[in-house]
Amino acid sequence: MKLKFTFLSFALALFAQAQKAPAYYSSINFTKTKNELKNDVAKLISDTHKQNVSYSAGLANLFKTSDADPQNPSNLLLMYGSQSSGTHQRSRSYSGSWNREHVYAKSKGTPNLGTSGPGSDGHHLRPADVTLNSTRGNLLFDDGIGVMATKTSRGGWYPGEEWKGDVARILMYMYVRYNSRALPLNITYGPSTYSSDFPDILLKWNVEDPVSQFEIQRNNVVANVQGNRNPFIDNPYLATVIWGGPKAQNTWPESFNGEGGSETDTEKPSTPTNLASSNITTTSVALTWTASTDNVAVSGYDIYVNNAYNSSVFSNNGIISGLASSTTYSFYVVAKDAAGNKSDNSQSIEVTTKESNPGGGTGEGTSCGTEDFENIPSTGSTPPASSYTDRTWTNRGIIWTATNARTDRQIYIDGDNNKAICIRKGTLKSSTISGGIGSLSVKTYLPFADSDGFYTLKINGEVKGQIPYSNKAKTTTIENINVEGDVVIELVDETSNNRVSFDNLSWTCYEKLGTNEIVKQNNKLVISPNPVKNHEFVISGIEKNETIQVFSINGELVQTIQNVNNNTKVRLNKLPKGVYIVKTKTQSSKVIIN
Repeated sequence: MKLKFTFLSFALALFAQAQKAPAYYSSINFTKTKNELKNDVAKLISDTHKQNVSYSAGLANLFKTSDADPQNPSNLLLMYGSQSSGTHQRSRSYSGSWNREHVYAKSKGTPNLGTSGPGSDGHHLRPADVTLNSTRGNLLFDDGIGVMATKTSRGGWYPGEEWKGDVARILMYMYVRYNSRALPLNITYGPSTYSSDFPDILLKWNVEDPVSQFEIQRNNVVANVQGNRNPFIDNPYLATVIWGGPKAQNTWPESFNGEGGSETDTEKPSTPTNLASSNITTTSVALTWTASTDNVAVSGYDIYVNNAYNSSVFSNNGIISGLASSTTYSFYVVAKDAAGNKSDNSQSIEVTTKESNPGGGTGEGTSCGTEDFENIPSTGSTPPASSYTDRTWTNRGIIWTATNARTDRQIYIDGDNNKAICIRKGTLKSSTISGGIGSLSVKTYLPFADSDGFYTLKINGEVKGQIPYSNKAKTTTIENINVEGDVVIELVDETSNNRVSFDNLSWTCYEKLGTNEIVKQNNKLVISPNPVKNHEFVISGIEKNETIQVFSINGELVQTIQNVNNNTKVRLNKLPKGVYIVKTKTQSSKVIIN
């Protein structure tokens, strides 16, 4: 757990972390390794576990001291919290709303952990926000990025940067204390390459998020009540000796003959190689490279654009967005480890983004993105596909989140082999997408006996249209959205309880009209009068039922008029005076509005 604390508390923490194991561990033979050492530690923390804490009053009383916020002792630090308020609030009054989080989800125990014994162990349970606790449910722990706890693309739970080390050491304690009752492989995603009975992710988190003063404080308070301690808080290096993997901090080097993570790691990772680009658009570039190696472990990569830091990723690929069209950029990558060592720069490559709207354009662009829901998790029992719950998945580099959604075959629109999603009084929302948006299409259907209605389309939080649904499958297209730059797509219905299925979502990118296409010569398009008066003109030289678009001189689409016939009057919006471009399917003409 990464936590700020005062210089005095830091000094006390260093004093508490003796160079050799304290008397509590005098029965342990530290020349042992792997299961032999694990068995000795298990016997110690079981034999000294003299007092059980009751689930209700006992834990509530314990948390007052064990989980008190060091900066505000009348508050509790809430597990998975990272914000100053709201569902993700980190510090909250003891008298506020919170409940007890089983870090090792009860239902994943063999058998269920319940609310006594392992289900009420003070080293195990933590206070948490009620809603956030419910959102986590019994999801398996999974790796992620950032400070905020969240569901991952494969349906796991990432606890956030500040809490992932706490989670790792709690689950280590649970496995050693309760053995097969709390198997770590039942509560995390794999792999398990260092030890067949223990997941790599927890060994990684144990190194990346070192023990904090708060964890030390908490371990001491719980030990005073229960009698036993969490050994992996006292010395994270025990995990390295038992299960292998990257070397964690060793607070007792004398007990391990001077070996362990207390030695300074000064070796830098190898240089990333084979940097390459793909999926180049007008505003983004996808990068891949061959992963680096390290004497301990590579913790991530920094991506540099034009010799300036841009972003960090945790795998050997990344997408750089927010770029300008028709522009050449240089890229290189640097690997780093948990000790802060950085590799040499990778070889630099140059990439030129695509031209914006080459040869001119309509303002609405061409096909830009799709979501067919084929990557959505729709099978299994955690949670059941037929239950309405929050779901998250990734497709084509976009993270999608749906609330109150089900994914079983009963709600599919186009047969059993074409996935869909059904939402009840919820939302469907994308992560940030580059390239803007011109128009959007989506197929809707009511799979059950509900009434007709509408979903609201929002782009960057602004309402852009309504999407109807009924018991007849229908594709709806909303034209002329025309939002530039980065966008977030959101479909919302937070009023009705109708169960609505969605499929075949697609959208076009938005690009301004090319200034080199302002006027085409020798065309038949005639606008009269020109200059335009009273916001009306007669247009001739067009085909039947054409769509006419009006652009500002800067290329911004300002109006669209559909189903216009030859030699008919066109009524404009009350546009400011100035020069505009009127464009049909094949022609364009400059007009002046007085």
